[in-house]
Amino acid sequence: MSVPQFYPWQLDTAREWLGAQQRERFAHAWLIHGLAGIGKVEFARAAAAALLCESPQGGLACGVCSACTWYGSGNHPDFRRIRPEAVALAEGVLEDALDGDMEEPAEAGKAASKRAPSKEIRIEQIRAMESWVNTGTHRGGLRVVVLYPAETLNTISANGLLKVLEEPPPHTVFLLVSDAPDRLLPTLVSRCRRLPLATPP
Repeated sequence: MSVPQFYPWQLDTAREWLGAQQRERFAHAWLIHGLAGIGKVEFARAAAAALLCESPQGGLACGVCSACTWYGSGNHPDFRRIRPEAVALAEGVLEDALDGDMEEPAEAGKAASKRAPSKEIRIEQIRAMESWVNTGTHRGGLRVVVLYPAETLNTISANGLLKVLEEPPPHTVFLLVSDAPDRLLPTLVSRCRRLPLATPP
């Protein structure tokens, strides 16, 4: 598996955004938003690879360092995706569907078979992520969380995430992806820097 790449129409934005930021001073939370279907999740995943890369080239992931190899194989210890179970299952990642819950795959399978997959990001996923972000990073670099679609946070999970963002853990970057930022808690939006993505021509 290879490291996710930015789409051609995203490259200029990505280079400008990632190249202009100093990693030590990179904002702890970003809201990546724009119209549905323009590749926002792919942008966030490619951005996560770039932020975790140990030898970035022009702000982008090199694709060959240890961090890129781990990320490309889905095993980077400093990366987490948080999304509803239904989204994870639609992506075809059954064993990863509850990765935010840190459950064993067998337990995750049992949980999914007992009830319909959740279409919301649940508070259990936020709590599991919270304990993960409060441990040290694996290689002393950044830790990255990609959360999508952010509008599927229910009120309880949104408030749980807000508490984390109010006192952000060190060396951690949150990339929230949304088609509809107006559906998010205003207090949550206020804790993020916004990165609007343009519609490709």
